[in-house]
Amino acid sequence: VEVSVVPDHFDGYGDARARADGYWMPYIVQAGCATDALVEVALTGAAEALGALTAVWLRVGYVAYGPHGRTSHAQHVVLPLQFPEAGAGAGAAAASEGSSGPDEAAVVPVRTHMLCHLDDPAEVVRRYAAPLARPGDVVAIGETPVAVMQGRVRHPEGIRPGAVARLACLAFHPTSSLATACGMQALVDVAGAWRVACAAAAAVVARLLLRMRGVFYRLAGRQAPLIDDVSGTLPPYDQFVCLGPTDVDAEVERMAAAAGCGVAVVDVNDLRRVKILAASEGVDRAKLTEALLPNPAGNGEEQTPVVVVRDCAKP
Repeated sequence: VEVSVVPDHFDGYGDARARADGYWMPYIVQAGCATDALVEVALTGAAEALGALTAVWLRVGYVAYGPHGRTSHAQHVVLPLQFPEAGAGAGAAAASEGSSGPDEAAVVPVRTHMLCHLDDPAEVVRRYAAPLARPGDVVAIGETPVAVMQGRVRHPEGIRPGAVARLACLAFHPTSSLATACGMQALVDVAGAWRVACAAAAAVVARLLLRMRGVFYRLAGRQAPLIDDVSGTLPPYDQFVCLGPTDVDAEVERMAAAAGCGVAVVDVNDLRRVKILAASEGVDRAKLTEALLPNPAGNGEEQTPVVVVRDCAKP
């Protein structure tokens, strides 16, 4: 693997673009502004080994210097290397054979490339699901893949847990995505420290005195039950904390227009739990929930974030 990173920065404070000798000049990035760099990765090796690679994970380190002192940071980027043919592969096979779920609904898992922040949910549905969908079908897409495409993933090395996160996470079962300081801090960063602290305190009181469960999730906001901590999704995103998606109502309408049928953003696991975060008009939520109970998309490395459910629209 050979990697080259060269600056491509230019603004009113000077030109810091690449030099022939490879030297990086320091430059000023004002608050609210951005800087660019060009990253080139060359992979060499046996054809079989290269053909087995589905994605590349890049970690770009950099140093920031300013009122806060001199600090090291990193940015992580996942990029796909393979792009399954639309309407082919596992999805096409499932479409031809069908798989019966509850109420005889045929469920078709659809394989995609490794999704990343450069993808658009509507375009992904248009490319992979639209060729397989028929009138009356519903396309279900996982909430985590939508969040990934929205860029809502954070590597733990870039998360700085505070006192609230370190204390609140102790109240959760070790397998919970909020049982670590980084997972909880990701929630604190979007919901606010005061809200998380109050929700945690209320949850402890409700659990001890009233024997009530789930109080924290009801008070901490919509993102609380949607966060996936490290190990919560497929590689390489199993090394990241993934937040829940935003603007899901608008997203399903865009995806429905692209797919030409109903679309739903769902949260499904292997414990036969199904939550529909948002659905376009005409989706039969009850029938869709029943069809997704076996978790046809899987929670492992299937790389089938999209599922086409036959005849799942309202009459």
